[in-house]
Amino acid sequence: MVTIKSDNGKVITCIDDWFSFSPPAKGAIQWKDGRSAKELAKAWFRTGKPQMPDELVLLLESHPVTYGFQAEIGIPEKETVLDDFGGSGRIHDMVLIGNTNAGRILIAIEAKTDESFGPKIGTYIESSVRDNPRSRVPERIRQLSMGVFGHTNVADLRYQLLHAVAGTLIEAKNQGASVAVLVIHEFVPVGRKSDKARENEEDLATFIERLSERLHTLPTSRLIGPFHVPGSGKIPSNIPLYIGKIETVC
Repeated sequence: MVTIKSDNGKVITCIDDWFSFSPPAKGAIQWKDGRSAKELAKAWFRTGKPQMPDELVLLLESHPVTYGFQAEIGIPEKETVLDDFGGSGRIHDMVLIGNTNAGRILIAIEAKTDESFGPKIGTYIESSVRDNPRSRVPERIRQLSMGVFGHTNVADLRYQLLHAVAGTLIEAKNQGASVAVLVIHEFVPVGRKSDKARENEEDLATFIERLSERLHTLPTSRLIGPFHVPGSGKIPSNIPLYIGKIETVC
């Protein structure tokens, strides 16, 4: 059985603990049935005890690198420092640390309902500089882009995906893991997917295509990779990255 703890070490034994010790950034506004923060917590406490959701188990069992994964610790709302520019880092919806026979693995989970993957990077840079001409956002994005892609031609990509990949790799290094896995956990309302969810699928496919320089499909419950990044700043170049997606009807 996995132990779930807050980023400051408080043990989480139920959904109420999750909200008390590791609330989402906007607190009760985001903590609602049908929204990703609470649905993720509910998925981990389906039996009343902390347990990996069956969908995640199936995903990890689908690939030889993650087959037999044994979870040790899960940390909701885990922050990863991305650079030395100050401000907030990458806030993972959950970080999961564990082992296989082959070594230590770091899994970062990004939960979604119909929320987007953030603004497009070009738009985000423009608005940040307009609001604050001394903003460090352009330099942060330049460094992250060089570390993940080796170039800065990323204006059409979603900022949150760049953040997520960089944060997953950095946290894998921080935790002494030899493999990094980014999992998108989508919560789908009964009977339909929203237009925003379909847009997310397209944005994710575009990001992966740019990451690998070739078209990849991302079937549900299957990992793809490894992807290898050039590294820069805090982003390591020697940790392989895998990406997967799971879905839960809620």
